[in-house]
Amino acid sequence: MESTVEEPTPRRGRGRGWLAVLMAGVLAGGAAGVLALRPSTDGPSAEATAPAVAPRDLLAGLPARVVPPPALADLPPDRAVGPAAFLYHVEQPGGFDEATGPLRQRDIHLVTRAGQQFRVGRTPATVGPVNQSLSPDGRWLAARRGGQWWIRDLTDTTERAVPTGYELWRWSTDSAAVVLAELSQSSRGFAVLSVRDGSLRRLDVAATPLTDAVTLVDGRHLVLVDLTPVAPGARARPELAVTVRDIDTAATRTVPVLRPGQLGPGESFTAIVPLVDGGGTPARVWVQVGRPDLQPTDLPEGMPAIPASSLLGVDVRSGEPAGRIDLAPVATGSAEVYEGIVGADVVLTRWTRERTELVAVEPGAGSRRVLTTLPALTRVLVPGRQW
Repeated sequence: MESTVEEPTPRRGRGRGWLAVLMAGVLAGGAAGVLALRPSTDGPSAEATAPAVAPRDLLAGLPARVVPPPALADLPPDRAVGPAAFLYHVEQPGGFDEATGPLRQRDIHLVTRAGQQFRVGRTPATVGPVNQSLSPDGRWLAARRGGQWWIRDLTDTTERAVPTGYELWRWSTDSAAVVLAELSQSSRGFAVLSVRDGSLRRLDVAATPLTDAVTLVDGRHLVLVDLTPVAPGARARPELAVTVRDIDTAATRTVPVLRPGQLGPGESFTAIVPLVDGGGTPARVWVQVGRPDLQPTDLPEGMPAIPASSLLGVDVRSGEPAGRIDLAPVATGSAEVYEGIVGADVVLTRWTRERTELVAVEPGAGSRRVLTTLPALTRVLVPGRQW
């Protein structure tokens, strides 16, 4: 298979923890290689007849440690490989090259639920797996090449083209559809593409460039958030709500995510690098809040000062709070960073100087369990998310 080079798709900012800040400034202008997935008319292999995997089970049963294999094969175009658990890319220590900067390329690994690994493209050394995305159930792999998105069925050999001019934006929680965006300097339009039959439905949604589609619940309820600053020059806000729109009836309702009195003293949601994400079963929306005025002290030499932050969630259907998850701040060379929602769990990566841990958190209870460990300086992309 050939690979092509793509510029990273313009996206909203994402807070990626101390490692991202450590490498701040090298994201802009990076280039990402995306593997050219070819359609096939061959019949499905044995893997294609396997039953679908529920998102809650997608990350269950991973090996205790995932490491790059000695020889990494390309994702085969002529046979199914089964649902994927996650994508990852390893940035080797000292990988930044002054001559090439972030353009130095690393392999993007696809890890199947069965434990196999395949190369699905290349990405800049200091950037995560850009221009790639997995559906919440791990069945569909979306990859961008030639200025266009393509969606490959990993339980089969077919792929579907996303109409030209649209960017992949958000997956539906049931993995049956994907939200697409038309971007311009003055407006943002949304559409819904069925991955099963390829039908496209443009949505009549009044949106600005700062309107974000957070998720699509079961293919019908679009969750939107307006990130326009609350006042000229405002950098933070103490309250935040999302709008849930029924794309069939156009009925809307507002769901508060951050309520008055919910935040602690000095704590706020910042619109500088906003993190608002939704999905899972049951469908929830999570926002990241913090204390920008409190900076950690007594850090190891060379470690950037990143303030502590927390995740606050809300159940989309009931509007009830889904819990609070306090992320471990940079302390002795480690930090926790939000990665996404898989099933009912919130998934984090925990970075240390020795390894990367993929961690699942049960909302409400707050209990953590390590799903697997990976090499140090690993960027992980879980199902339902996109860089």
